Amino acid sequence: MHAKRESLTVVFSVAAILSQTILARAEPVERPTISAIILSVSLRTVHWATVHKAPDPGEDDPHYHVGVIEKERRTPPWQFKRLATHVVVTADAMNRSRSRQKARTYFYKDIEFRIAYQNWRAQPLPQREAGVCRTTILECVGLAGKPD
Repeated sequence: MHAKRESLTVVFSVAAILSQTILARAEPVERPTISAIILSVSLRTVHWATVHKAPDPGEDDPHYHVGVIEKERRTPPWQFKRLATHVVVTADAMNRSRSRQKARTYFYKDIEFRIAYQNWRAQPLPQREAGVCRTTILECVGLAGKPD
């Protein structure tokens, strides 16, 4: 075989191997299911709940687990206030909390949520049930009826 042809064969072989490696890394990764619901929207602020866990009968947990965020409108995404790291909410309270208004939301790191959720799971059942939000999320974090 000619030397030039051998070099091209090597180059194409290496390229084929590298492209297979790259293609293998490009496979989709399953992301956790996280959603947001708008709690309130005003001219100045947006409040939303980031739903980290929905009711799971398999885990014997009939509640939603959310974090609550307040963000002033027209500010950069990194300027926000975390009103609650972990709130346990009934399905009825979740439905009463939803606003029909639309607003932009962001997702922030959830390490604080995961720690708080693990601490909640470690508590005895009566203590866990005592802290469940049964009204609305904004009431449970102390914001209901407060002006902007």
